[in-house]
Amino acid sequence: MSFRKVLMIIAVSFCVFSANAVPVAFQIIQHEDSESPVRTACHQMESALFDFFFDKGIVVSNSPIVVAGDAEEQEVVFNQSMMEAGQGGVKYFIELICEYDVSDSTNPEAALLENIRQVTWKLIDLDTDKVLGSGKKVPPAAGRYKKAEKGVADFSHGIAVDIYKIIGR
Repeated sequence: MSFRKVLMIIAVSFCVFSANAVPVAFQIIQHEDSESPVRTACHQMESALFDFFFDKGIVVSNSPIVVAGDAEEQEVVFNQSMMEAGQGGVKYFIELICEYDVSDSTNPEAALLENIRQVTWKLIDLDTDKVLGSGKKVPPAAGRYKKAEKGVADFSHGIAVDIYKIIGR
């Protein structure tokens, strides 16, 4: 075998062994009356987050979406999810709170941008328990999208990009 081939094999092996995926877990809470069903938009956000992080080579997991009405209930859910993520060896934990306003909606059950009031998020390093970043996104005008699902997916993608900017440092 020539010297170049041996060098190439060593270089490729080094790249493979030095590559490591950052494990991330997230929890989505739908901030509404506890009796409300989980909205389709939350499921679409969950799917968009999985797709985004997976495409970036990040190992991602989540806890099931929860509907919670008050901050105390949200705190309990987040603490439980963070504990489970930490036990699973996860490096980063993302808290997402989705708030809806369907009072003027003609289709409150649909996954429409106009039904989403805002999404707030927080990124936590589970090794240090430090909040590395947080943010709030308000959806853009929905009229620019021909398909409702595309609007929710793009909105969710924007949230994932904001979070990834912190993780990718």
